[in-house]
Parts: sequence; C-alpha cells; structure tokens
Amino acid sequence: MRNDGTLMQEEKFLLMIDKYITQHRNTTRNDAFYRKFYMLFVGYHLKYFYAQGQYSSSCFHVDNIMQMFIGVVSYLNGSLLRQVTSGGTLLQSLNALVNYISQNTGEAERVYAELLAQYEKKRIAGSMAYTPPRTVSRRRL
Repeated sequence: MRNDGTLMQEEKFLLMIDKYITQHRNTTRNDAFYRKFYMLFVGYHLKYFYAQGQYSSSCFHVDNIMQMFIGVVSYLNGSLLRQVTSGGTLLQSLNALVNYISQNTGEAERVYAELLAQYEKKRIAGSMAYTPPRTVSRRRL
C-alpha cells in the first residue's frame, strides 16, 4: 500500500476502520459496537465528504451514508484487504453494519441528525469567532 500521502479518502477511512475493529476485536459484538461504528461513518462523512458535496445527493441521511459506504467498500481491493490487520473481520463488520442500519433506520437518522447539528454548530461558532483587524503601519515616503 502506498503511504506517501496519495491515499484516497476512502482508503484512509478503511485504515481507520481497521484500527477501530482491531482495538475492539475482543469485545462482544453488540448494539453499542455497531452504534459507535455507525457514528464513525457519520463523523467521517460530515468531516470529509459532506463538506465537499460528495455522497450527499439524497435528502435522507441514511441514504448518504449508504452512498459513502458503497464508495468506501469499492476501494477494498485484494492488496488493501491483505495489508489491513483485521481483513476477514473487517468484511464481517461492514456486512453487520449494513444490517444494523437497515434494522434501525429511525435511530440511524436520529444519530446522523444529532452529529450534523453538532458539526454545524461547531462550524458556525468557528466562523463567528472574532479576530481583531491587523494593525496596518504605513510606510513613510
């Protein structure tokens, strides 16, 4: 895998997912694991994809996440899958995440809306921060 800064956003995200799964490999797979896993997708979507208008052509949040999900999974080629720590577990977890989202669509929409509100609030607060004007010193002629 190339690690020279040319990784695509989806590939970077897959590496992050691999780290998440590796850290939680020994925990029991329950709703809390997949809720956090879903929140990882939402957070990454808001930070790196939503801001650029990618994967956001739908008015339903879950549809946006599933569009991003398909884009991320399309980057799972053989070489990348061999180089991640939890290759087999990664595929199982991605499949289980789809099942979790499809069974809890209302909850998934609510989680997305909450994180979106936090993201927008943070972005607005950052844009409203007061920065004093620079003092301009004039040069003498």
